[in-house]
Amino acid sequence: MVTWHPGSPPFEEPAMTTPATDRFHALDAARAFALLLGIVLHATMSFFLPIPAQDVSQSTTLAVSFYVIHSFRMSLFFLIAGFFAHMAFHRRGLRAFAKDRAKRILVPMTAGWLVLAPITVAILVWGLSRTFPTATATDAAAAPQGFPLTHLWFLYYLCVFYVSAIALRAAFVAGIDRDGALRARLDTVLRAALASTLAPLAFALPLFAVLAFDPAWPVWFGIPTPDTGLRPQLPALAGFGTAFVLGWLVHRQTDLLEIWRRQWAINLALAVALSTLCLVLVGLLPAADPTTIAGAPINRLVYALAYTASVWYWVFGLIGATLRFCANASPARRYLADTSYWFYLVHLPIVFGLQVIMMRWPLHWTLKFPLIVAITLGLLFASYHWLVRPTFIGEILNGRKVPRYAPKPSPHVLPIEEGTTAVAQLLGVTKRFGTTVALDDFSFSAKAGELVAVLGPNGAGKTTALGLWLGTLEPDAGQVRVMGGSPFDVHSRLGVGVMMQDVNLAPMLSAREHIALAASYYRDPLSVAQTVALTGIEAFAGKRYDKLSGGQKRQVQFAIAICGQPKLLFLDEPTVGLDIPAREALWRTIAALRDGGCAIVLTTHYLEEAEVLADRVAVLAEGRLIAEGSVDAMRALILCKRVRAACQVDVEQVRRWPGVVDAMHDAGVVTVTGSDAEEIVRRLFAADPGLRQLEVKQASLAEAFTELTKEVA
Repeated sequence: MVTWHPGSPPFEEPAMTTPATDRFHALDAARAFALLLGIVLHATMSFFLPIPAQDVSQSTTLAVSFYVIHSFRMSLFFLIAGFFAHMAFHRRGLRAFAKDRAKRILVPMTAGWLVLAPITVAILVWGLSRTFPTATATDAAAAPQGFPLTHLWFLYYLCVFYVSAIALRAAFVAGIDRDGALRARLDTVLRAALASTLAPLAFALPLFAVLAFDPAWPVWFGIPTPDTGLRPQLPALAGFGTAFVLGWLVHRQTDLLEIWRRQWAINLALAVALSTLCLVLVGLLPAADPTTIAGAPINRLVYALAYTASVWYWVFGLIGATLRFCANASPARRYLADTSYWFYLVHLPIVFGLQVIMMRWPLHWTLKFPLIVAITLGLLFASYHWLVRPTFIGEILNGRKVPRYAPKPSPHVLPIEEGTTAVAQLLGVTKRFGTTVALDDFSFSAKAGELVAVLGPNGAGKTTALGLWLGTLEPDAGQVRVMGGSPFDVHSRLGVGVMMQDVNLAPMLSAREHIALAASYYRDPLSVAQTVALTGIEAFAGKRYDKLSGGQKRQVQFAIAICGQPKLLFLDEPTVGLDIPAREALWRTIAALRDGGCAIVLTTHYLEEAEVLADRVAVLAEGRLIAEGSVDAMRALILCKRVRAACQVDVEQVRRWPGVVDAMHDAGVVTVTGSDAEEIVRRLFAADPGLRQLEVKQASLAEAFTELTKEVA
């Protein structure tokens, strides 16, 4: 159990800033772009290389396309991977982060090596044998070169970077920078460096140092693809490792992304210029000797610097462009972002197979190349939509399963009146815990000046909804908004008050001291005296917290929740443990807060509490919103009546009558709740003609709730 303070970020390190957004839509788009470009990249290869087979129609245009894409694609991917790794690590914690990465990286990597790698290698050997129909060439191509990581090498290096980053961070924090001062200075240096348009030159230096002085460097191909062998290769560590580390550090100060957004055009212009210079120096096609550059020896150094700098200008420019043009949520881009992982994992055998099949077709490359890409994408889209997205594979790759068709809305959900501002929203949210679906495409909002009571049996999803709003949980799908922003944004949370059911507070502090501490997190809080008077805890406000009764502790917790004059108040079973006078006093305070414009979300098992306080009632069952409306409207949904009479009947038989929700017998009086009061009265008279003291009333909210949840079950 933890105590949450609304003014402090629950997951991020102190130096970190978090924007008011649930997802970094632009970075999702950039990552998908990098992966989808991989399909294009591999589809070009047979048109200027003999891999996987040499096509009869060769193309310099596709060779140049390969060159440019290959120069920046994986650096772009690994920078974004580092960014999201830092975010996930600090939000989830080490154990949950490791479990998530094992599921979404290790499992696909292992499955790919077992299933896809043998197929890919077999197609490659087939293509080479058709290109070089001699046993010697085929044998040489198939000669062992280390473990065949194939195109899944990026997953292996991700694991290397995850383990290295977490281990180095732990050592750095524990042994070098315990107080965070050095990290703060590094943040300042990074901010200053990225502000300059020459920043890519600085980040290019590690890779330049590795490549420029390596005589075996295949210059035209840039960073050698580390797709064989389990020993990490130095060029990949220098190039992709630097990108991963930079992404990790940028997430500590997410406002740094704004620099790239502003500089996107100049960075892309410089990237194009440097890539053009590189092609002038090295040629439009790979040379027979891939390690040499024509001309003076200085050309090699100039080329190495231009190439490594171009990598970073491309990366910064493309991220900036997506931040400029793809920052808003887009269902189409989100769908492509989700598909891109599956597409990249399984595309290579398809692309290689098509290239081998078509290698001798008498068609120009301008027809063959788009045909290969189109067929590949068609197969991938179909397989993703029908075999991946709604299945356990989609849950492994993307963290969730998405049904092929949107579920139909519940017939019991009533429209909400327009005209007030929603200050807490769940928009199409799905949240799973393993195989358990806690919330299923759930949408809900609370508006200023209303009290919404959220009802439901245990396991309905009430606590999960609160956790999403408070930022202690992340949705698997959908959006969460609090005060117009993200629950992870400090500025959004400054308008929020919270009273949870299970709370630990410092036992040595008095109620006044606890209120003063909590009030210090808000911009315009009530004074301690005002809070004490408002909540009626004067009699024990000076006592130590551990000396208070259970009910008194709940009253102190309520005082802490409202001391900041919140615009949005979450109350989780607020009156549990209170006696009747204290409960009624708390109800009056809650009603006053609502009348003052505060939006209140109340979860309670006391249905009479919801009946007294709520402007609107929402009923959850099995993670879905099954009914919503005013108390009277909720009763009207069921049209239940309560029939009471003094009679002698078998209650167990009454419960089996059609339309009966419940029946009970107490001191000779039978109370029956059901949808057809006339039929119930007729049957009661038939069972006991001496029936007396007959009374028929509208059913309570509790009985309506029972019927609704029973209907779902």
